[in-house]
Amino acid sequence: MSTALSWIVGSAGCFSFAALLGLLCTGPGWRRWAACALASLALLVPFWVEQGSVLRAAIALELLWVSVKVIGLARDRTPRSAGFRVLQLLVLHDLRQDGSLKRGPRPEVALRALAVALSWSVAAALALWLALFVAPELAKVPGFLLRCAAGAAFAYAGVEAALGLFLFVYRSGGLQPPSLHRQPILSTSIGEFWGRRWNRIVGSWLFVTFYRPLAARGRSLLGVLAAFAASALLHLYFTWAAIGFEPALRMALFFVAQLPLLLLEVRLGQARWPQLARRVWTIGWLTLTSPLFVEPMLDILAGGFAP
Repeated sequence: MSTALSWIVGSAGCFSFAALLGLLCTGPGWRRWAACALASLALLVPFWVEQGSVLRAAIALELLWVSVKVIGLARDRTPRSAGFRVLQLLVLHDLRQDGSLKRGPRPEVALRALAVALSWSVAAALALWLALFVAPELAKVPGFLLRCAAGAAFAYAGVEAALGLFLFVYRSGGLQPPSLHRQPILSTSIGEFWGRRWNRIVGSWLFVTFYRPLAARGRSLLGVLAAFAASALLHLYFTWAAIGFEPALRMALFFVAQLPLLLLEVRLGQARWPQLARRVWTIGWLTLTSPLFVEPMLDILAGGFAP
């Protein structure tokens, strides 16, 4: 099967499966349990896909997020229409919690949002080219440093581009989207970076699902631990499906490493430091730990350029 056909079949299969689960996940308890069981079994599918690491990662991410949402819908006792349930499993985030169904005054062609998304896309493409094609031609140390720096830049610009495009699509449909990404580069602490600025789609889900229930019982630290453990497991899964367990373990360790850094900045009273020092602390530690994330990510993407 050709690469293009594999992507078409894989994408169509994931979307059709998500729509089916949306229709199933309502009514009697057995239907909800069946939807959860099917979603869980589907997580094995990416390990059987032979057509490239990028496709395996994409399918794994889609099925992972669908399974997360199916569990949420199965626990939701609020009556939901079939159309809502299907849409809930097809869109990127949770329509029930983040206000994305709020309509603005009218549909808007947000050209500025589109231009910003395209600009970030160009930056991401340039960073990926430097990481995959320029860095290997350099000496070992400079090549490694360029690969890590360019890989980190790609991750940042890629998320900005994807969420910017998502914002454009929502506004074009006359919907008022939630805040998706809040200029993470301006973070003055690691806690602020992960808790209030970076990828609020996943961050909000981690907060609602893991942190808030434990914090409400007076166990805030355990809530933070649970949220980062869940994030580590999510990244472990799709990286394992794409390129194997060892690089997946390194990817997971990146998120595990954030917890002691969060505790350390609290212990040091980092919130009282001058703003410049706080930003240097934040960007510095994220940069130092980034190879754990960047290297597996680039290995996945390199598979997309393999002959």
